[in-house]
Amino acid sequence: MNDERNVVQNLAALGEQFAELVEMVNEARQPLDADRVVRCAARAIPHAAHAGLTVLGPRGHPKTWAATDDLPARIDALQHALGEGPFLRVAEGEEIARVDDVGTDPRCPTFGRQCVAQLGARSIFSVRVPVAGDKRAALSFYARKPSAFDDRDIGTAVIFAPFAGLTVQNALNARKVEQLEMALQSSRQIGTAVGILMARHLLTTEDAFARMSGTSQQLNRKLRDIAEWVERTGSLPPVPADGVVLEALADGV
Repeated sequence: MNDERNVVQNLAALGEQFAELVEMVNEARQPLDADRVVRCAARAIPHAAHAGLTVLGPRGHPKTWAATDDLPARIDALQHALGEGPFLRVAEGEEIARVDDVGTDPRCPTFGRQCVAQLGARSIFSVRVPVAGDKRAALSFYARKPSAFDDRDIGTAVIFAPFAGLTVQNALNARKVEQLEMALQSSRQIGTAVGILMARHLLTTEDAFARMSGTSQQLNRKLRDIAEWVERTGSLPPVPADGVVLEALADGV
């Protein structure tokens, strides 16, 4: 009877978390929020004391994208430093990596010992989060006692994984749009500066751009900074040895 009651309670809690997710998806004014998804997933898995969403970039350094507290980030950093752990197994291609007791698991001996001694986590499992491109991601759950998680917990996490993936993808897409907008603005600014130099000094496009590039290298400043100077003053900045122009450029004069 108690087992049946627990199942009903767990299903009811899961339903509440999915209702919150649906509400988030329907909030057209705001994108799906990673922190709320992770918190919902943690509440839906009653055996989890901590949860985190981790993203691994092409250079191999993990970023804790969202978490219930600071423990997941510390565990991510330890896995990365030692090259062992369930998240790294998922990053290398496994769909699900489950460790019932990191203190005794032979697949991650160094990480397991340090994780138990330093961070107190013993049960860990990670599920792959679908993300496009060259990034890899996982949703991970942690408990402080061995064998804390069962198959129902893993099944629940797998259901939450696509929602977590949407939050990562939305953020990556927004960042890409911002970078493209900045690149477009810089391109326009550089084009304007080239035109100013062409008109004032009767230069060709190639010569004007070459002068800007040379000044950029001499002053060790980005080309868009030189372009902004030209837009403001109508000429290239001088290149004195005392570094005065560098300070002026930094101040946006």
